[in-house]
Amino acid sequence: MCFSATASFGASAVLGVIGVVAVAKAKTKPQRLFASIPLLFAVQQLSEGFLWLSLKDPGLASWRTFLTYTFLVFAMAVWPFWISLTVRLLETNAKRKRIMNVLMGIGAFVAIGVSYILFSYPVEAITPFCPTCPGSATPQFMEHIHYEFAIPPLVRKLILVFDILYIMATIITPIISSIKKMKWLGIVFFGSYLFAVSFYHGFVISVWCFFAALLSFVVLWIISDLRKGLS
Repeated sequence: MCFSATASFGASAVLGVIGVVAVAKAKTKPQRLFASIPLLFAVQQLSEGFLWLSLKDPGLASWRTFLTYTFLVFAMAVWPFWISLTVRLLETNAKRKRIMNVLMGIGAFVAIGVSYILFSYPVEAITPFCPTCPGSATPQFMEHIHYEFAIPPLVRKLILVFDILYIMATIITPIISSIKKMKWLGIVFFGSYLFAVSFYHGFVISVWCFFAALLSFVVLWIISDLRKGLS
């Protein structure tokens, strides 16, 4: 996460345990795919933990670009598709399935479009601990990782469109689910986004993904209900 390497590795370990428990509780393939969300979050947080180390240790600087893109692909491309897909696979209501098919298509479109933009333009992870990073001495970067995108103004406008579609795929899909408690997945995700935008402007991607990791507890909660036949 954006606070420190130790915090990222600790979060990754906790999320990994939650993921293993959730997958073990799952009874069907769709449930196991949904239950894998905490494991993917664990990999995401692990990558940012190593990114912190690469920013502090010049000997690990050669890994910086790979780790930066690994984290960003998870944060910006994986979730709109994976969440909409796995929630859709669990849905049994025919009408809601049709709506979710559209949202899943939107999620896939966002994943492909954002990935193309990410790999078409350079991006730099910045902290005060990285003496070779542009802007690393700026006071506002004192406690968090800031991702600086070298994207033309026109493309930035396109990113705003992707942001809206991202929210549709990741938040609306679980909210309209017929499964009990699934709506909390969307509520927690949206709440995490609002918190990051309100209190960590400039570090939204990193901070949002930290708090969005709380989704993992909701996933385990939902899987436990599905196992008991309560959803």
